[in-house]
Amino acid sequence: MRKVCAWCKKDLSTKEDYATNGEITHGICSLCAIKVTSYEPRTVKTLLNYLIEPVFIIGSDGKIKAANKSGQKMLGKSSADIENKFGGDAFECSYAKVKGGCGNTVHCKTCAIRNIVMNTLFTGQGYKDVPAFQSINTSAGTRILKFHISTEKVKESILLRIDKVTDNTTEPVATQPNALKSKGKSGTHCVRMVKS
Repeated sequence: MRKVCAWCKKDLSTKEDYATNGEITHGICSLCAIKVTSYEPRTVKTLLNYLIEPVFIIGSDGKIKAANKSGQKMLGKSSADIENKFGGDAFECSYAKVKGGCGNTVHCKTCAIRNIVMNTLFTGQGYKDVPAFQSINTSAGTRILKFHISTEKVKESILLRIDKVTDNTTEPVATQPNALKSKGKSGTHCVRMVKS
């Protein structure tokens, strides 16, 4: 079983580890351990910023409580524009501006991202690298983006990690600065979950 640092993704495997079935487990490299375990008091936001992938803390009310710098960069927004907003509002879901708002429209019932986050909140079951399609208002107009998300429950909050975002016509979106920045257009595609 290969070993990978959960923070920086550095390969921690030995030659013997590669002889197994290709599964990956996670640990922590010495540099990340020093960063995470130093004796200085740190805020949750500081710790989140050590993570490379976009990460959001979602409260039990469905609102984003914090976003790391990667998450802010992916959305093209400051923390003030993300925090205390429902996920659909922060991510610019095409249906977030419909009467009822994020979480209260007919489209929300089939929103894979919302359903996975809420399921993790209520059951405690985490998910890893789940694909979910979402109609998003982007700087290039309304697009159907494919998110790969992972969730984990921590006390009464959910850690939502965006593993990858792609648009069927472009390279991975998450690598482009301000890729999801809104232009204010609305879409017509329903959100659906795809089983892998």
